[in-house]
Amino acid sequence: MSEPRDTPARGDGDELGAAPRRAAPTRGSDDELLRDPPAGAPPGGLDGYRAGRRLRLALLAVGAIGVAATAWWIVDARRTAEAQARAPKLPSYTLSPDVDPSARTRRMVWTEGPARLGLAREQPGVEEIVLPDRRIVLAPGHDVAQLKLDVQDGKTVELKVLVGEIVQLPPEPDPTATAATPPAPAATGP
Repeated sequence: MSEPRDTPARGDGDELGAAPRRAAPTRGSDDELLRDPPAGAPPGGLDGYRAGRRLRLALLAVGAIGVAATAWWIVDARRTAEAQARAPKLPSYTLSPDVDPSARTRRMVWTEGPARLGLAREQPGVEEIVLPDRRIVLAPGHDVAQLKLDVQDGKTVELKVLVGEIVQLPPEPDPTATAATPPAPAATGP
């Protein structure tokens, strides 16, 4: 049984015929709007926006924490790099294999002129610099030091510590000066 078609009469000049008219659906399908929405569906667009508020806040918090952590990491990396660049570098020494490092003296004597000298605790570095009017050694707790000095006429006229810390000691007594000087006469009482 076929459905009746509403077609125009054959004599009106339409050879192909008109498209059939369809009756309104009596039952809904998936692609049609429902007259009554199901229970639990948000009634409007703003309610749907409000329903996603917690997720948006959580994503915003994660993003803010990520930005703060990245900024902290960059600042910390720069500080660490700057501290490493400012740290004193340990000098490297190479001795020929036939030299015994323990037999080598670790003192340097400087008597005249400007110089930039270094001290180091590690073998074979210099541990003590002897100047005409003082001795210079590393301060406790420091492994390296660098200093700029100028000695003129047996006196240190300039001494500037560039890296590390030093301790200045009085000069060693000259053994030849004490032997040439006669002993002082003994004091006599009245």
